[in-house]
Amino acid sequence: MIIAIDGLAGSGKTTAGKGLAKAIGFRFISSGQLYRFKALEPDVDLLEAIKEHKLKIEWDIEWEGKGISAELQREEIGSRASEIALLREVRDEVNNVLRFVAEGGNYVIEGRDIGTVVFPEAGVKFFLTAEEGVRARRRAEQVGEEVNIAERDERDKKREIAPAKAAEDAIIIDNSYQSVEETIKEMEGRLPKDEFDFQRFLQYVLGPPVRGLFRIEVVKSHPLKYGRWILTPNHTSAWDGVCLAAVLQRSAYYVAKVELRRILGPLLSILNAVTIVRDTPDLKAIKAIRALLTKEKIVVIYPESKIFTDGIMGPFKEGAFYFLRKRMAPVVPVVIKGLERITVNTFFTRHVRIAFLDPVYPIDVFGLRENDISDKVKKLMVNAYESM
Repeated sequence: MIIAIDGLAGSGKTTAGKGLAKAIGFRFISSGQLYRFKALEPDVDLLEAIKEHKLKIEWDIEWEGKGISAELQREEIGSRASEIALLREVRDEVNNVLRFVAEGGNYVIEGRDIGTVVFPEAGVKFFLTAEEGVRARRRAEQVGEEVNIAERDERDKKREIAPAKAAEDAIIIDNSYQSVEETIKEMEGRLPKDEFDFQRFLQYVLGPPVRGLFRIEVVKSHPLKYGRWILTPNHTSAWDGVCLAAVLQRSAYYVAKVELRRILGPLLSILNAVTIVRDTPDLKAIKAIRALLTKEKIVVIYPESKIFTDGIMGPFKEGAFYFLRKRMAPVVPVVIKGLERITVNTFFTRHVRIAFLDPVYPIDVFGLRENDISDKVKKLMVNAYESM
């Protein structure tokens, strides 16, 4: 999911954007910081630098492994950035980089023309505004000197290329008299929520007793209320999926081997399962999963593809990371511990711990093959499992 935030100078786009991204577990990009980097390093090919992992633009700009936020805030860099932002070739370069990095991810992206030009198909578009005097004061506090905000507004609104304006379907928020926290809360309240389906009903009714029965403890969490995600849990018991569903705040679509349809039948459909033929390119299943991700859903894929009850993670199937490599969604590795070798005698003495590890985004693994990606994710999960 892309959440676009546009607005005039001093409207609080960056502060609110970062706050919203942290609150909902998305990554954040400021297009303005990318223009400043281009002003600082005009000879750098932005896209090639991204592909070679020399340039990182999420949250704060990093160049060759070093944070350069202080350099980018210099007044002369800001002035130069304003000049080059009027050049069509520079805007095209920056916009192409934004689209490349954000493909298949969950991002909050702020700028002047994010919802109108860069991501007109964004899932949600905001346009922040505030009274002129309020914005002038904010801007002055930011740069340390008086700012002619009216002149800046006039220039931004009337420039020939990508003028600053609200998209027709943007949600306009006037935050003149709002705190940052109030603005973030209002923005999150406007985000689309999943429908309350049968699985969500089961989570609501059965979640508390399941959490109590297995004494489930979430030792590391990640917000998953919005956007598209692929969860890749380890598989030690048939109860893994039940415990995972009990702690999720949304419905999830589990990928299950087609053989289970003979055993569970219609129950798989009721529980939002996608059946797949293992060890073969199942185009029907791939198409179904792609459609779910396009609709901003959560898909659960077990990379081991079968149960390993001893707690030692089995070989990871490369196909589990096909959708990550194809830039369709980020992967959240999930580690579940406490369901190993479950028996009747040990069923009621379990203490299940679940850790949602930091997401792996398509841009993080650009250039890697699927087996390299699966090795990378498995190493993260094994280390987390052993430390739990």
